[in-house]
Amino acid sequence: MSAEKGAKLLAEDILKEAEEKAATIIKEAKEQANAIIDAARINAEEEEKRKLAEATAKGQQIYREILAQAKVEAKKEILKKKELLIKEAFKEAEERLRKHSLAAEYKEDLIRITVNACKKLDATDVVITANQRDLKTLKSSKETIERELERGNRKIKISFGEPIQTAGGVRVKTADGRIEVDETFEGIIQKQFELLRVKVAKILFEGSQ
Repeated sequence: MSAEKGAKLLAEDILKEAEEKAATIIKEAKEQANAIIDAARINAEEEEKRKLAEATAKGQQIYREILAQAKVEAKKEILKKKELLIKEAFKEAEERLRKHSLAAEYKEDLIRITVNACKKLDATDVVITANQRDLKTLKSSKETIERELERGNRKIKISFGEPIQTAGGVRVKTADGRIEVDETFEGIIQKQFELLRVKVAKILFEGSQ
């Protein structure tokens, strides 16, 4: 079973549970409101028709208010479940990135990410930081990175900072530390969070209400 299909099945199960809870909330609200209307009708049987109409109208108003509130609560419950699923999807994405950082092909990806980050920074003196494992890889690939960054006669001086806590990727900054480009896995996800959130929601809840 693919991860996407598994995620959809999980989403369907959790949303089904949320919808059942929502249905229960609405059912109980209807029962409560009907009881109020019935009580009003019984008490009004000995009164004039005008009082009966007033009591019924008041009961119907309460019914509508209770039902509206129940629908709001039901919608909140479903939205809460959806938000939980989206967060779980992001956790899964972060876990996959961590696993990818241990793969053989990650070295090439790391160098590419570093070169692109340095180009974005557009400075002649760059400090590169990454986790301890990736710093070791980058230091051994320093010449390759510098060669990729050459622009005609313009050469980019690169140095390396202290290790940082990250699952992978790099942060690069100017030598004076005033400008920084964050291309760590966490930084990339954070920058793209809203766009990715919409895409994840569409995958998980396509066709759901």
